[in-house]
Amino acid sequence: MLVPRKKPGVRARGLGAELAALREAAGLTVTAVAAKLDWSKSTLSRLENGLRNIVPEEVSALLALYEVTGVERDRLIGMSRNLGEPGWWAVGLPGLPSESATLASYEAEASRMVSWEPMLIPGLLQTLEYSRSFMLADGITPSQAELRLTARLRRQQVLRRSGIEYVGLISEAALRAVVGGPEVMLEQLRHLREVAKLKAVSVRVVPTRSCAHPGMVGGFQLMEFPSARPVVHVELARTAVFLDEAPMTGPYREALERIDSVALNARESQHLMEDIVRELR
Repeated sequence: MLVPRKKPGVRARGLGAELAALREAAGLTVTAVAAKLDWSKSTLSRLENGLRNIVPEEVSALLALYEVTGVERDRLIGMSRNLGEPGWWAVGLPGLPSESATLASYEAEASRMVSWEPMLIPGLLQTLEYSRSFMLADGITPSQAELRLTARLRRQQVLRRSGIEYVGLISEAALRAVVGGPEVMLEQLRHLREVAKLKAVSVRVVPTRSCAHPGMVGGFQLMEFPSARPVVHVELARTAVFLDEAPMTGPYREALERIDSVALNARESQHLMEDIVRELR
């Protein structure tokens, strides 16, 4: 009886993209490689596009054909051994909504993330009390809120990971919307100012008086990966969607360019946040 392969994730997509690049560098076509290894062309194509997990033996066969040796060979075979390695989002929090676990897995692999929020502070930048206040106001039960808060605190550790770049684009309206009361908002704004000092983090504000831009439609997060297509996360009421096809992600990338063009720079954003803090005192 055959054991079914686990559904491939971001790691499989990244490894597949690297193998495809090595094949092209070796001057070989999918047809030629499939013939040499006695594989079907569809099998190799699915491996390169991250639609099928790849085992170390298959990676080894491909690398031998591409004449890849030494440290690079060891690294890529090591990647294939860890494709199915679970993170905390997969095993640590029973009952966590599937979309939250999926988002955490993408964030753990991303090299760059850009969030845009017109009415809320981005999740990775929220304080515990801000998050709890909004969740309860949104009708989430206290027990479910605590589960999601635990997951969010763990997700936020990604901002301290090496090799990550995070840009939080926030509407001024989100900074002025009082979630949880003035004290909660004061703590949240102070937290924003502090987290913006992290090397990997940039917080920029889109002022209320800015020109119209596509971001007015709603918030989203773009996640980019070293060797895979970008993914856009769009949060909906009690669920979320993930987009990775170019025709779907393209408009969001264009929207971010427009939002970026009307956002204050980091220093100006800090000054605006300081002004709002003084108003709340």
